[in-house]
Amino acid sequence: MRSSLADAHRGHTHHPVDTLGESSVELSLSPAYSLLTWLLDALIVLPEEWDELPPHDREQASQLTTTDALLDRLVARHLLTAYQAEAVRSGRGEDLVLGHYRVLDVLGQGGMGTVYRAEHLQLRRQVALKVMARAVEGNPRLLHRFYAEARAVARLQHPNIITCFDAGLAARTGPGGQARDYFVMEFCPGQDLYALIREKGPLTPHRACDLFRQIAEALAEAHKHGLVHRDIKPSNVLVTPDWQAKVLDFGLARLPNRNVTEAGTLLGTVGYMAPEQARDPHAVDARADLWSLGATLYWALTGREPYPETGNPVRDLHRRFSTSPDPVRTVRPEVPAEVSELVARLMDNDPDQRFPSARTVAVALTGFTHWLPSVPAIAAAAAAAKTGKERVLIVDDEPSLRRWMTAVLKGQYEVREAGDAESALADIARHPPDVVVADVNLPGLSGPELVAKIRSAIPDPDAVKILLVSGALPTEALGGLAVEGADDFLSKPFSSPDFLSRIRSLVLRRDARGGGPKTGVASAQRATAVMTRPADRTPPPPARPAATAEALAFTVSRLLTETNLAADGHWSRAGRYVRALCSAAGGDGEYARLKDPTYVDLLTAVAPVYDVGLLAVPRNVLMKPDRLDEDERSVVQTHTTAGSEVLMAVAGRFAADVPSLPLAAEVARSHHERWDGSGYPDCLTGQEIPLSARVVALCAVYEALRSRRPHRPPLSHGRAVKMIVSECPGQFDPVLLAAFAAAAPRFDQIHQGG
Repeated sequence: MRSSLADAHRGHTHHPVDTLGESSVELSLSPAYSLLTWLLDALIVLPEEWDELPPHDREQASQLTTTDALLDRLVARHLLTAYQAEAVRSGRGEDLVLGHYRVLDVLGQGGMGTVYRAEHLQLRRQVALKVMARAVEGNPRLLHRFYAEARAVARLQHPNIITCFDAGLAARTGPGGQARDYFVMEFCPGQDLYALIREKGPLTPHRACDLFRQIAEALAEAHKHGLVHRDIKPSNVLVTPDWQAKVLDFGLARLPNRNVTEAGTLLGTVGYMAPEQARDPHAVDARADLWSLGATLYWALTGREPYPETGNPVRDLHRRFSTSPDPVRTVRPEVPAEVSELVARLMDNDPDQRFPSARTVAVALTGFTHWLPSVPAIAAAAAAAKTGKERVLIVDDEPSLRRWMTAVLKGQYEVREAGDAESALADIARHPPDVVVADVNLPGLSGPELVAKIRSAIPDPDAVKILLVSGALPTEALGGLAVEGADDFLSKPFSSPDFLSRIRSLVLRRDARGGGPKTGVASAQRATAVMTRPADRTPPPPARPAATAEALAFTVSRLLTETNLAADGHWSRAGRYVRALCSAAGGDGEYARLKDPTYVDLLTAVAPVYDVGLLAVPRNVLMKPDRLDEDERSVVQTHTTAGSEVLMAVAGRFAADVPSLPLAAEVARSHHERWDGSGYPDCLTGQEIPLSARVVALCAVYEALRSRRPHRPPLSHGRAVKMIVSECPGQFDPVLLAAFAAAAPRFDQIHQGG
């Protein structure tokens, strides 16, 4: 008889002796036979796997007379795991099936429960099964926390967070049949970060930055849903064999507006706990996770605990509040200064001095992965010897400054020096560089004149990247000169990290736009060719003027979305609203600009950044569920000037790359001005308000009314249009208000995703 799994579930008994013939019936009375029958009926040994054994193996197993011998044989034939066999020997066989899951092995154990490797009985999918510890099953508060973790994980769908599939209460039918609470998560092979570093040593900076970028993105997703993990540490980060990070154990996560712990309880692992969490675990926000992220990155880079536990909790907490760990670079000098500084900033005792969000940390780490070598230093040196390094030509008439810049760069680049423009041009012809660093005030030809010479000789703008530097010109003037042909500019004095970062950025931009790295002989031949022949090739078409602005706006919009300050899809809708409004507006007088495709493209590109200043406003004010009082309203109103000042500061450095930044700053500052002069921050009236801000103001109000806010639900399209057109007299430009009324159906289509 071949009994199927379906038969077993219907109550049929699977008798192993039935496969052996009548001569073996007497074995049915042996303990081994009885155990084998029970294992098959309980689905601890899968019937179809037993049936797939060769007949000779089944006969030998069925004829064994002792249970130990039988269990050993089943383990040898891979029908049981060693853990299952030991559980059966010790009388815990009933614990091997919970609900629809067959327990295979132990993965880990903690105060709340044990995590097993298990398998779904029907689907045969391996899972991680967390079973609540018997010692805490009778505690309603801990049971609530157990299921709170399951619900917290179930809410999150992210490639770097362990997924929750199922949860339940498994009834027990055996002796003492106590039900067991469990929940089911995806099973991922790999090691936790603590074990990985203990076994293989600290990670390379590139590997660490890439891994922690994933962890930061996982935290950003949790924070987006209002969850603060509160126990980020090396043992709660799983690293798969292909270097994917998986964040584990949301058992201590603080859910929005809910606490499940008792006052005075210390939550988390002391060595990785933010100082404010040690003082009051209920008052922490997402920045506590950033501190723990930094402490965990410290371990990954150094192999040392940032705050080793001494066994005296009081002393350990005092050290946490009063000292800082040695900088990463002190422990491991080969770690770049920028990475060491990132860890130090994450672990700052003042939450306000840390990064503003996990998403920002992920962006910073992404930038590091672009320039950090992805192979160990010895291998990188060997590769550089074979392929050649990128060349940087420094043109400055101050020998001491040239030597300093050379010392900063020489570890990563081939550096050459020139004291004037004529010497630089001769060197470029002989040794074509990838990047030129040119001082503005050079003897003979000035820096800008040198730039013009290089550009006229090289029709391909990506062949050589140029950085202008000056200690005499103000930043605004230097930025203006950069527009004439340089790719970037930097005011003296500047720090070595700032200078090195600019060079790395230019090299990466050159490689990305030029189709990949061009180093060594191939690069020299290509650059020499364009320097020595006439400009007989058609230059590549210029990038769209708004392309860089769109990238900036998308980044800002994502930050606003990830911090719950804007609704999903904000970036796309904001620009499309602007186009719809411009299309419906008349074309007379100043409104003729709304028919200029270039202007509309730029305004569309920068529109999503109008609320960038909200990132500088305290979150507790922005997320207040009730209406704001006068003081709180005044705080929120500062976002217009804060956003404008940030954008203008960026424009001072990157005007050449993003010429639309002043337009973005104009929108950020003035989109809350009102036609009748009752707006802020400058109380402008009528056409004193920039046209760009008047356009974006209408779009921003419609977006705000259609989106959920902490103090109110989203409004319907009809209600939003009525409020804007009929209930806000004096707020909007009358010409644009009429255009909005005409374009309102299109606004609704855009909001609906059409």
